[in-house]
Amino acid sequence: MDAVQRSTLVVGVESKVFERISKILKMNDFLSDFSETGGVALESISFLPFDAIVAACPLPDMPVPQFLDAVRGKSSPCRQSAVVLLAAPGTLPDAEALVGKGANRALAVEELDELAHELSSLLEVPPRFPMRTVSRLKVQLSWGTSHTVCQTEDISTHGMLIKTDHPYPVGTQMAFELAMPGDAEPVRGYAVVVRQTQKTRERASGVGVRFSSFESDDKKRFEVLLQKVAK
Repeated sequence: MDAVQRSTLVVGVESKVFERISKILKMNDFLSDFSETGGVALESISFLPFDAIVAACPLPDMPVPQFLDAVRGKSSPCRQSAVVLLAAPGTLPDAEALVGKGANRALAVEELDELAHELSSLLEVPPRFPMRTVSRLKVQLSWGTSHTVCQTEDISTHGMLIKTDHPYPVGTQMAFELAMPGDAEPVRGYAVVVRQTQKTRERASGVGVRFSSFESDDKKRFEVLLQKVAK
């Protein structure tokens, strides 16, 4: 992720949930502020822009659609901010119904580990292309190192979605060799697991990894090859 820290306003969640969110965001270069209610948040939003807003659904003091209408108002400094709704247990369908109606994403509170990924994807979306190719992985696990061959589903300049039935935990480090179309020499580098796919909402079962570094000049070669795939 970029070293630039993005500002995030977290609204209407319990204090213990905010503490967890704050830790997750801090690890991913996000600054976080907290408002206990939608009304207090709107007071802040009226004069202070935030890159992103994470709001509880439902909010403790007002209907979420009313809150979203205010956030997206013509004079709102947060009119273009990324908005993620954090749904309480059993309310995810209600939150998902508001995506495209002021909200950009909806997550269940049980999916907090995916929050930083969702915010990053909203604030900076690198070109991503469907690509099924072979990736050889050397994965560092708590009990040792494993070697495996996987298939990629999607790939971008920042990372890739790997099809696998193994639930690698978020934070797992791995080395990779990626076979790219049009080049006999694989691209080599290192990556970290940033999320696990949701089987109910995504076509592939696997993990999303973010590239952390490349060997020698493989980064430049990878970007050139990826541009050719996009054409």
